[in-house]
Amino acid sequence: MSQKKVGSSDNSGKASLSKDSANQTRQIGPGDSVQLNASEKPAAPTFKQKLKVWFLPIIVVNLQRLWGLTWRRIDIGRQSFDEIRKEGAAWIYGIWHTNVLFSPYLNRGLKANVMISDSRDGEMITKVVKKFGNFAIRGSTSKGGMRALKNCVSALKKGQPAAITPDGPRGPAFQVQDGIIVAAMMSGRPIIPFHYEGVRQWIAEKAWDKHRVPKPFTRVVVSYGEPIFVPSRLSEEQFAAQRDIVQTAMMQNMEKCQKHIAELVRK
Repeated sequence: MSQKKVGSSDNSGKASLSKDSANQTRQIGPGDSVQLNASEKPAAPTFKQKLKVWFLPIIVVNLQRLWGLTWRRIDIGRQSFDEIRKEGAAWIYGIWHTNVLFSPYLNRGLKANVMISDSRDGEMITKVVKKFGNFAIRGSTSKGGMRALKNCVSALKKGQPAAITPDGPRGPAFQVQDGIIVAAMMSGRPIIPFHYEGVRQWIAEKAWDKHRVPKPFTRVVVSYGEPIFVPSRLSEEQFAAQRDIVQTAMMQNMEKCQKHIAELVRK
C-alpha cells in the first residue's frame, strides 16, 4: 500500500509545497494548512503607533548593547555549528520563543533571515533584528505563513542562514510546529537548536513562553545542538516522527544549557 507523501516534487525531483488555488489553502504539514485571505487588510496605524514602532527599537537595541557588555558569554556545543559556517553553508536556527529577546543580539552580524510575525509588534522586532545585522522575513503560521516559508526556503537555497521560533508566535510553549520541518525538508539545510540562559536571570513565569532575561553582570551560557537534517520526502507518519526528533533535540539542548548553568552555580 502506498503512503501519502508530505510535499510534492517537480520534474527535477526537488520538494515543493502543494497549493490549492481555489481557496488559497496551502499545505505545510500533515493535516495542517495556512489560510491566506488577500482581501483582509490591517487598519492604518495611528501616529502614536508609528512613533512607537520607530522609537522603541532604538531604545531596545542600545539597551541590549549596554546590557550585553556586562555579560560574560560562555558557548557550549558549537563545534558542528562552526564547521557548517566554515563551509559557507546555510543552516536553520531553531530557537524557542522564550529566547527571542536577546537572540538577535547574541547572533549579531550573522546576516540570518529571521521569520517574524506579520503584525505591528513584528514590525518593531523587525527593526531590532535589522539593527543587529540580520534580516527579516515577515509571516507566521497564522498570517502570511506560506509566503514567509517560501521566502525562507529560497534564502536558504542561496546559502543564507535562517532563524525560526518553532513554538511561536502564540505557542504552546516548547512545542515544535510544522513550519521549521518543512523549511528543512525543502531546503536540504540542517536545523541547529539554539538556547541561552543566564546564571542570574529573570523568568517571566506568567508569560506563556516563560521568557528568559539574563541580568546584568552575569554569565550567559549559549548552547548549540547538533545539526538535524530532514529528508526531502516524508510520509505523514515520517513527518510526525521527524517533528518529534526536532522536539526532543531542542529540549535536550535547553536542558544541556540549564545543566551547565547549574554546574557553574555549584562552583
